[in-house]
Amino acid sequence: MGYYFGVANPVKDPVDSLKSQVKTMTSTVIEKSSEFTHDLTLHHNLNRAKAMLLDAKKEIQKKNFGEAQDGVGKAIALLTETRAIPNTTEQIEKQIDNIHTRLLNIQDDVNDLKPSVIREIADLAEDIDQLRNTTPSL
Repeated sequence: MGYYFGVANPVKDPVDSLKSQVKTMTSTVIEKSSEFTHDLTLHHNLNRAKAMLLDAKKEIQKKNFGEAQDGVGKAIALLTETRAIPNTTEQIEKQIDNIHTRLLNIQDDVNDLKPSVIREIADLAEDIDQLRNTTPSL
């Protein structure tokens, strides 16, 4: 009797339920995709910054401070770009800021032609690696 009065519609309820489930799953997939893109970009930029620092270290060992200066400058620019990635947590931003400040100090030491900067670069490369490893990976 309820069917005739429209109290229960056996076809409409399952379709509405499936429609709602599809909307929920779609929004979840879009959200996860955005998170993966963020994490991938963050990891990629941190890897590139580390590689630039290690290249600068090699140049310093060759006594080629000009090339090292360029490499450190590029790493600084890349970290500035990395910090501006949307949806980066405050903790990661603080760590990137710390690395950025240390890079500026390294840049000054490279300008002053200090070979002792090699150890600072190695330490900073390790810290970048640790930051990369603490962020969610794919």
